[in-house]
Amino acid sequence: GAFFQNLLDEGIQIITHWTDQWLTAMDVATPIHSLIIDGVFTGVGSVLSFVPIVVVLYLFLSLLEDSGYMARVAFFMDKLLRRVGLSGRSIVPMLVGFGCSVPAIMATRTLSSERDRRMTILLTPFMSCSAKLPIYTMLVGAFFPRKYQALAMVGLYLFGVLCGVLYAWILKRTKFRGEPVPFVMELPNYRLPSAKSVGHLIWEKAKGFLQKAFTVIFLASIIIWFLQTFDARLNV
Repeated sequence: GAFFQNLLDEGIQIITHWTDQWLTAMDVATPIHSLIIDGVFTGVGSVLSFVPIVVVLYLFLSLLEDSGYMARVAFFMDKLLRRVGLSGRSIVPMLVGFGCSVPAIMATRTLSSERDRRMTILLTPFMSCSAKLPIYTMLVGAFFPRKYQALAMVGLYLFGVLCGVLYAWILKRTKFRGEPVPFVMELPNYRLPSAKSVGHLIWEKAKGFLQKAFTVIFLASIIIWFLQTFDARLNV
C-alpha cells in the first residue's frame, strides 16, 4: 500500500496548496484560513493516508478468508491461544492489528464471547500497526548502528507480541478468569476466491474504517488545532 499511500499524499498536498493559495487570494481571516488548512485538511489527510494500507491489508485477508484458509488458521491457532486465555477466533483481529488497530478492534465484533471480545480488544494494540512504524524508525536510527537496525526493527515487532502474550497471561489470572468458549467452527472447502465477494468485503471494511475512524481523528485534529492556535483568553 505504500505506493498508493504516497500517491494519495501527493494529491492531498496539491489540493491543500491550491486551497491555500485561493484563501490567500480571497484575503480570508487568518483564524479561518488556519482552521481550513491546518485543521480540516490535516485531519482529512491523516485519515485518508491510512486507507490504501487498510485496503491492501483487507485485500489479502479477504483472499485468505474466501479461499477457506482463514478458518483453518483459527483452528490451528486455537490450542496455542488457549494457553493464554483466548480462543482461535481471536487470531484474525490480532493479524489485522499488524495493519491498523482501528479495523482490528472493529473485527472483534465477530467473537461470540464477551470475555474473549474484551480480552482481544485489550491485546490487539500490542500488535505493531503501520502507525507505529515511524516511531520505530526514529528509535532504531537513534540508538542502533546501521548494521543492526534491521534486526532491531524485527525485535521491536517481536517484543510487542511477547508483551501481548505476557499481558494475556496476567489478564487470564486476574480480570478475565475462566476458560474461553469452546471452539466450534465448520471448516469450508478450499476454493478460488470470488472477485465479487472479495470486492464487497474490501468495500465494507474500508467504509467502516472511514466512518469509525474519520469522526474521531478529524475531531481530534480540530481540537489540537484550536489548542495550538488560541491561548486561554482565545487570543491568536
